[in-house]
Amino acid sequence: MSRIFVIGALVYDIVFEVADWPEPNRAIHANAATLSPGGKALNQSVAARRLGAEDVRLVGCVGADLFGAELLNALDNNGVNGDFVRRHPSTRSSIAGIVVMDKAPGFIGAPDASRKIDEEHIRAALSGLEASDILLVNFEIPQPMVKFALELGRAAGAKTVLNPAPYFKRDSFVVDYLRLVDVIIPNLDEARLILGCASEDLDLLARELRDLGVGKVVLTIGDRGSILYEGSRVVHQPAHALDAVDTTGASDAFVGAYCQGLALGWPGAKILKLASAAAGLACTKRGSMTSFPHLREVQALLAAEQD
Repeated sequence: MSRIFVIGALVYDIVFEVADWPEPNRAIHANAATLSPGGKALNQSVAARRLGAEDVRLVGCVGADLFGAELLNALDNNGVNGDFVRRHPSTRSSIAGIVVMDKAPGFIGAPDASRKIDEEHIRAALSGLEASDILLVNFEIPQPMVKFALELGRAAGAKTVLNPAPYFKRDSFVVDYLRLVDVIIPNLDEARLILGCASEDLDLLARELRDLGVGKVVLTIGDRGSILYEGSRVVHQPAHALDAVDTTGASDAFVGAYCQGLALGWPGAKILKLASAAAGLACTKRGSMTSFPHLREVQALLAAEQD
């Protein structure tokens, strides 16, 4: 099985479930609160491990504080290799406040330690990268470091995967390096931001992303499921009909599962089934990493739907 290298952020998540958004100078009570290690890189690494990935290596930074210790413990507890996670003695670990209303999350991030990753750090972590490996990068680190990591991945012949999230605004710099990406996994809003358009035409969005040099496009479209554009093939995977309580972890569960499918060498349609099931099950529990299913749960869901 291929190794999976994940470059990005480790973030401590504080999730509040609320009935209404807070207003200035007003206080509200949360219906539920969840504290959990998270961040897209940690989340996606754990998601892949829980689905059977044997060798997942995370590259990132934490601070020398209580949150940093909890994030490192989460790596150990979930069997993720953290040899290239650095602790910065004078920097606060990245934290995120997540407010969930009507099952949909809003995010406030303080990405201090995540911004400390640099070229020397990435080069050392990827020095042994091979053509059989998977390299996954997301947008919780500075854009120049995203490009640098993808350049090293392409030079090694590894399969490069980009999850362009979180995406705050259109950035022409992103368009410049999409030629380095073998598989891009955006949601609808992220695809539009990259392209600078407001189209609802999924085929058009995928075609324009591929015109920028991307190999395969996997669009995630919420309760409508996901679509893979691979050569001349278009594969639509419907979402699973499950009772959702919190969609916070769905995207990262999907991406981690997708990379595990790639590591197993599965065909695209089979990978989409795995990723969709993992994302659907993640929506049935609160929080991010705390919601991710294990392989037996995904297998049980897929088996039940075949009966």
